[in-house]
Amino acid sequence: MTDVASNGGTPSVQRPVGARELVARALCAAGVPAFARLRRSRRLAILMFHGVEAEPLSPPCSYVLDAGTLRRELEYVRRHFHVLPLEEGLERLRDGTLPPNAAALTFDDGTRNLATHAAPILRELGLPAAVFLATGPMGTSDVLWPDRLWLAFARTTAADVDLRSIGLGTRSLRTPAERNETRDIVIQHFKELPDAERIDRVEWLVAALGPEDEADRGPFRMLSWDEARELAGDGRVALYPHTVTHPILSRCSDEKVDYEIAESCLTVQRETGSAPAGFAYPNGGVTGFDERARAAVRRRGVRWALSTTNGFADRDSDPLALPRIGVASQHSFAVFRLKLAGLEMRRNPFRASRNRPAARNEAEVPDRRDAHGHVA
Repeated sequence: MTDVASNGGTPSVQRPVGARELVARALCAAGVPAFARLRRSRRLAILMFHGVEAEPLSPPCSYVLDAGTLRRELEYVRRHFHVLPLEEGLERLRDGTLPPNAAALTFDDGTRNLATHAAPILRELGLPAAVFLATGPMGTSDVLWPDRLWLAFARTTAADVDLRSIGLGTRSLRTPAERNETRDIVIQHFKELPDAERIDRVEWLVAALGPEDEADRGPFRMLSWDEARELAGDGRVALYPHTVTHPILSRCSDEKVDYEIAESCLTVQRETGSAPAGFAYPNGGVTGFDERARAAVRRRGVRWALSTTNGFADRDSDPLALPRIGVASQHSFAVFRLKLAGLEMRRNPFRASRNRPAARNEAEVPDRRDAHGHVA
């Protein structure tokens, strides 16, 4: 069976429909999302988005949606959820006054396309959102390190890449699928390195793949502060910190953990005039941050910190390690609906997603998948 992929209703290419997608559609047709939402109606669904472009990216990027997909998903959220500003939702969760099926929208990183493609949709639908900013590259030609690697693999003319020095062999880059697979493997490998080594390895690999075009950062160009303030100008969008350089905090030194969190909080306060009550950990799965990061956000007066651990927030959730529901470009609309109902399409599509906020004792959490279903 094939399906016509579309963007905003415009047919494009045909793609095969697998068994997973057929099951997801059948569950949606049977009304499973509506029934499952009833079981979680007193929890807060914090949705996690990243960048938004006018059209789907080629090669694909799991954390950049096209505007047509975002619109369809947000229209669905508006119909079936009470969408609240993030801080209001968390306060009402704490106080026990949360309305049924409450949700909050978050966008991580702070790419410029949030102003050009996401904000018009949010305004049209009348929806509030929280934007978490990696403050270091804002207003510059710099981009975050995973995005540098995406651009390097997407634009290289190399037929293969020698990764033997990092234990990954020599890998072919002849097809888009090979490039995507190699990029994902490399990024996961780099996430597990000590911070200084990760920085060196990124520089080495980007140089090995070919010259960078610093004048064209594509979908990963960052907002300037003027653009960020304009984005938040109508009061529907709130700005929060997301570190300075988007490192893996658990791989950083004590000094860098404190710097990344304190400096980003101070920058947001200086640029907006308000001390931030919220924070989002980069790559905030159960291995992406630790008690040092929690202590650092606590010292800055942060009341709520968001992880990327998959799940719904409830009154028992750690306020400094709140779970979210990640939205990815590879998710079909049926899968998106099931995720918002707390159902995960993995090995067993009928298995409800366990609510996995990062526990105060990290050893108690065996699942290392983040809110996108990737290993954190």
